[in-house]
Amino acid sequence: MLKKLRHIGVMVDNLEQAVEKFKGFGLPCTEIKENKKIDARMGFLSIGDTSIEIICHTEPDKGEDSMVSMVRGHKGAINHLCFEVDDLEATIQDFERSGAKLAEGCPRPGAHGRIAFFHPETTEGVLIELCEV
Repeated sequence: MLKKLRHIGVMVDNLEQAVEKFKGFGLPCTEIKENKKIDARMGFLSIGDTSIEIICHTEPDKGEDSMVSMVRGHKGAINHLCFEVDDLEATIQDFERSGAKLAEGCPRPGAHGRIAFFHPETTEGVLIELCEV
């Protein structure tokens, strides 16, 4: 069961530049994380109970991880919607019963807990991430 919208992911080319730009809009960066496994740096801008996750990849996609390639390949102003859930396994089953296809390699550890992504072609074109904190 979905609890709340946890964050909205946005791909950027320059993390520091984006953090400064959003800071000027009144959205402070509360955390920066680096994930060497997926060659990414992420900044989290808080607004109420939700945050904007700014994602900047530090290396080209090596194509070694199909979930990472799927996320990186989903370009656009908004990359994905992340929903917080209490029970990741049960929610994955609910999504799958509704026709959503889980990305290979999920669930897996994420920036703030266990995560799972679903192929956007099975979720009406929206890349959806679930996060169990």
